[in-house]
Formats: sequence, structure tokens, C-alpha cells
Amino acid sequence: MYGFVCIQIKKNFVSALFMWNLWRNVKKEITLYLDLMKNLMKNLFLCVCLGIFSLYMKAQNTSLELHVTGLEDGTPMSLILAGTYSKAEPIQTVPLKDGKAVFTFDSEGPRGYIVLGEMATANVIMLALDKGDKAVFWATATDKMLSSGVQGKVFGNFAMKGSETCERYYKERPDREAMDAAYEKYRADNKEVLDRLAKIDRRQNPEAYQAIMATPEYKKLVQDEKDFFAMVESTIKGAISKNKDNWMGPYFLLTSYDGLSEKNKPDYDQFTEEVKKSFYGQIVKKEVTPIAQGEPMPDFEFTDKATGKKTSLYEVCKQNKYVLIDIWASWCGPCRREIPNFKAQYDLYKDKGFQIIGISGDAKEADWLKALDEEKLPWLNDIDDTKYICNLYKVQFFPTVYLLDSEARVIALNQEVRGEALKTKLAELFK
Repeated sequence: MYGFVCIQIKKNFVSALFMWNLWRNVKKEITLYLDLMKNLMKNLFLCVCLGIFSLYMKAQNTSLELHVTGLEDGTPMSLILAGTYSKAEPIQTVPLKDGKAVFTFDSEGPRGYIVLGEMATANVIMLALDKGDKAVFWATATDKMLSSGVQGKVFGNFAMKGSETCERYYKERPDREAMDAAYEKYRADNKEVLDRLAKIDRRQNPEAYQAIMATPEYKKLVQDEKDFFAMVESTIKGAISKNKDNWMGPYFLLTSYDGLSEKNKPDYDQFTEEVKKSFYGQIVKKEVTPIAQGEPMPDFEFTDKATGKKTSLYEVCKQNKYVLIDIWASWCGPCRREIPNFKAQYDLYKDKGFQIIGISGDAKEADWLKALDEEKLPWLNDIDDTKYICNLYKVQFFPTVYLLDSEARVIALNQEVRGEALKTKLAELFK
């Protein structure tokens, strides 16, 4: 019996020992497995982090470290892409801290930029950066009495490093200092006659104004002004032609004029084929190429003043057979005189698929609102206070009028759809 008990104890001990060894080995395996998984997860996390970081670094391939003296800390500094003739939305806005603001952003190639000190300065910093540049820029903002009579700040004392593109841009751009000096000289040389003209209201006292215009001093003023603008034109066109084989050619064209038109087509034609296909070359092409009838107009969003509803040109066109775009201004006499004609045609065809979109080019919203109240315009209305639509549609004068079909294609424009011509055209379309 004792032997049996010993045997059983031995068996149980062996079993227990076996199970303990088994558990020890399993525990070791589990520990190794957990350690392996832990290392794998750690490496995976590290890889993901490195991947995200590398993607971030790839996306943020360009930087500008801006140092400004003369502005208070906290002043918002905005970096804006220049030369696009479109709404200038900041790429980044960074507050100054210890006189420094750092911008990091993505760039696909050489571009021009504007740095604006919001609510603090009267001018801007203009520079150029290429993909991968790590530029450092210094500027000083100094107090100055502005022409508006308000005390403000202006940038000066520029210095920079870290961008060969910017250095070349400053060497090649139209000589603004020479043009400014020529302007100051032309004004100083004719100060007496300019002061006399400034004191006279031409509308209230046309005789006195005419008397000054008959003097030799006035004739000299006219000639000096003509010579000044010829000098400016020669300086700008010289810089554009000199850089017809690189990105600065079209960029100088875009930034030297408030707007381009078909008259600038020869300037575009001189660019090399590669430059024509470049970022700024494509923008110039759109500006100098006439809008052809039968082609769709570019889309834009707007908010109707009466309803507060946000919509787009294409949406309005889809909902109607024909849409008239009237780009006008409250101060424009021909625009206001055309309104009764538009109202008459609108009343006739609004229930048959005719709509009008009125886009105001007024600089002041109050002027636009006052005109809306006076004219009681019954169609869709919004103000283009950023000049985005005016630039998009190459507006050179007010009113600029387009008649579009349901696919936003141009049927007729300007004089072809004003006065009796609009009446005849709509009668033909809706017969």
C-alpha cells in the first residue's frame, strides 16, 4: 500500500514536473512572442511615424524665415502667391514672435510671393522662391506719413540669403528704383502747374482749367508725362524680353500691369514654348487669348444678396435656358442706363428660362447696396469686392456683358447683347 502511494505520488510529481516544464516553456514562448510583437509594433509605429514625417517634409519642401524690425510682436504676417490675377488667399499667416515669422509650404517650382504685414504696413515685401529653398529674409518697417494722411509703416532695408532664384529675381526685375526716381523728377519739375490744377474743380470751373491747359507750362507737363510713361513701358518690356526664356518673363508681364488683354498677345508670343507651358505662362495665355463664342465661360461661386443663398454660375445655367451676366458698377453711367432694358427683357422671359446675374465691380459695398436699393434689381446679385470675377472674366470696362446658354457657352457679348440688340437676340432665341 505504501509502495502504491509512493508510486502515485511519484507519478503525480512527474506529471506536475512535466506540466511545470511545459508551462515554463510555453511562458517563455509567449514572452518571446510578446516581445517579438512588441518590437514589431514599435518598428511599425516608427515606420509609420517616419513615413508621415517624410511625407510632411516632402509636402513642406520650401521655407522662409522672415525677420522684421519695427513691428510689434503678434503682428500677423501673410505669405501670398503673386502674379495669378486671382483672389489672394494667404498660403500661411504667421504672427511675429521676437521679430520673426517662419513659413513652411509646398512649392512646385519658381514662384513670386508677397509678404504682407496685416493692418500695419502700407507696402509689401516682394520676393521669389524656388522649390526646396530655405531662405532667410530681413526687413525693417519704418514710420511714414502716407498719401492718405494716415501714419503707417513701410518696408525697407531688405537683405536675404538662401535663394539663388530670389537673388536673380531682384537683378532681373524692372528697375523700380529708376522708375520711382523718374516719377519723382517728372512731378518735381512740374510741381507749380500740378499745384495750380489741383486747386481747380474742372467741372465747376472749366474756363480756369482750360486757361491753364493753354499755357506752355501745361504743355511741358504733358510732354514730361508722356516721356515718363514711355520710359516705364520701355523698362518693363525690356525686362520681359530679356527673360523670355524663363519663368520671370511671364511673371513680370503679370505683375507689371493691372490687367492683360489681346493687346499683350505679342508679349506672350515671344516666350519660348517651354515658358508658355510654365505656371505663369499658362496664366498669361488665358489672359491674352480672346474669349471665343461657343466656348464655356469659367465657373465662379457667388452669394445672392436677396436670398443669401450661395450658388455658382454653372448651377444657374443648368437651371435655365439662357443666362445674362452683367458686370457693372454703381458709378458707371452706361451701366445704370442699361438697367431698364434688362428689366424689360427679364420680365418678358424670366418664366421661360431666362436669368440675369448682376456682379458689381464696386470697391465699396455701401455704394453697391445703395445702387441696389435705388434700382430694385429683381435678379441674382453679388459684389466682386476682391476683383476675382473681374480678373477671371478679363473685365477691361463696365458694363461687361455675356449671354450664355445652359452649358455656360458664350452666345453673344457686350454690344451684341445691349439695347435693341438684346431684345432682338432674345426674341430670336425664345421664338
